[in-house]
Amino acid sequence: MPSPIGHALGGVICALAFGGDRARLGRAGPVRRVIEDPLVRVAAVAAMLPDLDFLWGRHNMETHSLGAALAAGLVALAVTRGRARRLALVVAAAWASHVLFDWLGSDDTPPLGVMAWWPLSTSFVFADAYVFEAISRRYWLAGFWRHNLWAVATEVVMLVPLAGALALWRGRPQPPPE
Repeated sequence: MPSPIGHALGGVICALAFGGDRARLGRAGPVRRVIEDPLVRVAAVAAMLPDLDFLWGRHNMETHSLGAALAAGLVALAVTRGRARRLALVVAAAWASHVLFDWLGSDDTPPLGVMAWWPLSTSFVFADAYVFEAISRRYWLAGFWRHNLWAVATEVVMLVPLAGALALWRGRPQPPPE
């Protein structure tokens, strides 16, 4: 399972891929544009929210599903009274990125995988792909810090270039209207 940093980067990628008005932040550079865009911040938080299920002991269950991603998008739509459809899309996509990343990640705690199809199914699905290292919460074990730092570093190496490419693409000059 990826770290909160990996999940936040997934949200950033979703905001950049599906985000709103490129012209809003003017001529700001791509990094500044990403940092200052409120949609990017909301998406980063939305991508981390499924892990709140640690608080009630149901990790990788209902909140780690496409049903929960759809519900999060609908909540965003309701909160904005239908005025921010793009925000709702980005929130749903960012939440779904968490489900995707955990599905692609390493998992060593049964039941393996995520309850991705909830509420249609309570079965757990697991990709067996091991794209992302499992983040250890066993701080008392030898190698805890080394392993987790390695896991976060590999997430950053994989995801930051994609986010950077999307930021550059979002910042390219728009053709004048005809």
